[in-house]
Amino acid sequence: MAATMNRVVTVSRPGVSYDERAPFGPPSPVYEAVEALFRRLGLDAARAGTPAWNPLGDLIAPGDRVIIKPNLVSSKNLHQKITGERLAASSTHGSLLRPVLDYALRAAGPRGRVRVVDSPVEGCEIEKVAGPLGIFDVIDHLKAQGHDIDFIDLRYFRVAPVFALDDVRRFGRSWNLGLLLRRRLPGDPRGYRVVDLGRDSFFAAPGAPRSAALRFHRSHYTTPVPHHSAERHEYSVPQTLLDADVVINLPKLKTHKKTGVTLSLKSVIGLTNEKYWLPHFTEGDPSVGGDEFDRPQGLGDAVENKLSRFPLPGDHSLVARAPRLAAPPKVIDGSWEGNNTLWRTILDLNRILFFADRDGALRGQPQRRYLTIVDGIVAGEGEGPLGATPVRAGVLIGGFDPSVVDGIASQVMGFDPARIPLVRESLGGVLLPGSDLEGVEHIVDAHGPAPAYLFKPPRSWPSLLPRIAGAA
Repeated sequence: MAATMNRVVTVSRPGVSYDERAPFGPPSPVYEAVEALFRRLGLDAARAGTPAWNPLGDLIAPGDRVIIKPNLVSSKNLHQKITGERLAASSTHGSLLRPVLDYALRAAGPRGRVRVVDSPVEGCEIEKVAGPLGIFDVIDHLKAQGHDIDFIDLRYFRVAPVFALDDVRRFGRSWNLGLLLRRRLPGDPRGYRVVDLGRDSFFAAPGAPRSAALRFHRSHYTTPVPHHSAERHEYSVPQTLLDADVVINLPKLKTHKKTGVTLSLKSVIGLTNEKYWLPHFTEGDPSVGGDEFDRPQGLGDAVENKLSRFPLPGDHSLVARAPRLAAPPKVIDGSWEGNNTLWRTILDLNRILFFADRDGALRGQPQRRYLTIVDGIVAGEGEGPLGATPVRAGVLIGGFDPSVVDGIASQVMGFDPARIPLVRESLGGVLLPGSDLEGVEHIVDAHGPAPAYLFKPPRSWPSLLPRIAGAA
């Protein structure tokens, strides 16, 4: 295993598609691509190609507690519904999950426990995401075979839309009026634990934004402040994560308006249950030290932003929106390359994932083993994550260090990782020892041409348009 820690593998299969027939067992092109990635990572190399091959046995011991984290986002982007290929571009498909689960169950054995987990955005109707993508079909199939496997929605509540007007298109606008009602969910059966990073937080570093100005979206605008003040920087973490011996992350390959890209590092926001505690931006525009907007806002902008989600008693919300159809996206809520806030939140959560023990105390050595497979079979470009345009990239990118995997994945997309703060600030041993792109062994397993497509960044990230050296 030690010989492969600095290895990142890109499997390129131009033209490959997700299998449409659940439960997605072998043979299938995506199943074969995952196996090729395991082989190229050097997993169980001595038995590769034999019936005894147990690739994830290099990561998972018999009896281990394993969590597999798909990227499940939403079936709706404000007034726009996300279905079909746009859904596959934003969320993990069951045909990628199936081979990972098969080999995880083989490695964990009958005494092990494998859980597929996620804590998607509060408005995610998870049955409209995991259902069409075959996630539940795969889990139900394997459960019926007697495996100790289940899906856990780590959220303890969601918001349900009840709209009188839902994307009614008149006069060049989309008219939307309704309520977002809070509904309880079972949550993590093992409960939650607050982890305080204190001085180990990226918000405690020089140059960090003022704690009093840290903000979340609209109806919970100031909620992060009491959780990020003085030397307190706390996050709520599901105990299922803290109890895990192994984490396998299955993020999507796509762009993101707040962070440039959303890959392995960003996916970890789906492993916290208290999203409202998470600083996403700093109040105001750069003239007042903020990154919420790229320029000062007028009164009309302020009213429009407020009504897009107005808080009501009981933690419900009123939505009154009428955006212009085909209008260019506005920079709000830190959705631009000047965001100096959200990358710190994300790296804090990754620090917890690797270094917090089962009691939530930070240790000097990683507490759980880790693998990430970035899914770019169908990827997303442009106004991601929810408004991304599908790209049939046909790639998987995997490794054991999220910083170097995301650095390589950014390069595969045609972006310079030095221009992406989330990736740049995690490298150089800042998050994990030895995280250095210069020392990475990047192996490309390609059937046909190596990946060469240049992804379009979000419009609010023009700095990503100058391409990396050697890009087409």
